[in-house]
Amino acid sequence: METSQLPLPVGRDGGGMRIAIVGFQHETNSFSPGVTTAEAFGTPFGWPRLSRGEELLERLPGTAVPSAGALAALQAAGGTPVPIFWAIALPSAPVDHAAFEGYRDEILDGLRAALPLDGVFLELHGAMATTEEEDAEGAIIAAVRDLVGPDLPIVVSLDLHTNLTQRMVSCADFLDAYRTYPHVDMSETGARAMRRLISFVNGAPRPAAAFREVPFLLPLTAQATGAEPVCRLYRAAQEAGGDGRDVTLTLGFPLADIASAGPAIAAYAPDAATAEALAEAQLALWTAAEAEFAAPILPPAEAIAAARAVPPGPGPVVLADVQDNPGGGGTNDTTGLLQAMVDAGLDGALLVHIADAEAVAAARAAGPGAEIDVDLGGRSDPETGAPVPGPWRVCRLGDGRFTGQGPMYSGNAIDMGRVVLLERNGVQVIVAAGRMQASEPALIRHLGIEPAELPFLAVKSSVHFRGAYQEMAREILHVDAPGRVTMDLTRLPYRRALRPPAGTRRNSGQDTEKS
Repeated sequence: METSQLPLPVGRDGGGMRIAIVGFQHETNSFSPGVTTAEAFGTPFGWPRLSRGEELLERLPGTAVPSAGALAALQAAGGTPVPIFWAIALPSAPVDHAAFEGYRDEILDGLRAALPLDGVFLELHGAMATTEEEDAEGAIIAAVRDLVGPDLPIVVSLDLHTNLTQRMVSCADFLDAYRTYPHVDMSETGARAMRRLISFVNGAPRPAAAFREVPFLLPLTAQATGAEPVCRLYRAAQEAGGDGRDVTLTLGFPLADIASAGPAIAAYAPDAATAEALAEAQLALWTAAEAEFAAPILPPAEAIAAARAVPPGPGPVVLADVQDNPGGGGTNDTTGLLQAMVDAGLDGALLVHIADAEAVAAARAAGPGAEIDVDLGGRSDPETGAPVPGPWRVCRLGDGRFTGQGPMYSGNAIDMGRVVLLERNGVQVIVAAGRMQASEPALIRHLGIEPAELPFLAVKSSVHFRGAYQEMAREILHVDAPGRVTMDLTRLPYRRALRPPAGTRRNSGQDTEKS
């Protein structure tokens, strides 16, 4: 039976089915400076605010997050949501373990108070690590399993960048991850996972599961699902499904220096032997494709020269500052690309954006048309570049409040705080106090600029920007400017990760047949 055509769910007491809704997301970059505190989950620029209980039902519907899709699917099936907790923090350094424990215990207390339940839906990221726990999601799923017992179904939605573990697979009845990068199917994944959970409540058998680790790491720019070989591998996973079989692929977050970092496969089937064979077949496809993963990037000066060489036409040439992606733990204020653009006088270019509260305050105090002699950016992480000196002309002011229009943040009520538009030597730059990945065109438009009409658009993003800008772009160039979201994984001082970057295993003498 298709899970989208389910009979009305019936709860344990003969009434409507009661499903707990929990969300707790963080993507951990081990190479980002500092520690992610509990407070970081309260100010997730671009995402809904931390919500407890009924607040989930007020803030999440209509947004793009997985729980929004799960709630819609549950409502369509006539079930009753039991909202517990939802929070997200922007990707950053390892989470303070005490903060993690506090939120974990709050989730468990909420679930305990809500019992009896018919099922638990968990929206997790899959790449959270704390200062003491590498497999934070595995720990959460295991704790929920211990609380509710072996019989209550647990289904989890995960980010495509999950660093999947055997513990996650063993403790949940089913794991379902985004299938797109850019992540334009977050809500869809939540709905799909909820329909699976409803099927279990309705009596569908729980599948056997098999787990495999792909034996290499992938940089983020090699993970785009619209490019080969990832597109082909995802298609093969979907074609292998049916007749009670399913494949969940996760591409891993390589900037988490943990033992489980890397792509992985969870295969589900009616029996263990079929699940193991399915997982092994998928692993063979990934191993055979290793040599195809490549993500070339250009130094800033070369990228700017290449951008100028692109023939004129509609739409901008997009310069992706892929290594200062705040969606991967970047500080959002590195200056390598901005300095090169200013030095080159890249007339008409716009960079989105630099996080610099001091510059925002100075620009707003001076007002539009004024010149301010401030140093811009380069405050958070001196190792990734110095500030860009002024003077800067203040072009426009914005309140930073808008509704998401792009596929990543669609429907989200976004409050960036006050923002400003500065200009120097023909180059404009949006400046805001907070971090947010440059994949939301409403930020640009709320300042009165149409991105499709720009000659050059620089974005601090690795891949997600493609969801908003790929169709309008004349050309897309990846820029090798300094930042903590490193694309050349051979540069990283790994201590815990066990898998080498794709394409390096033969050179290092490692056995390419072992996972």
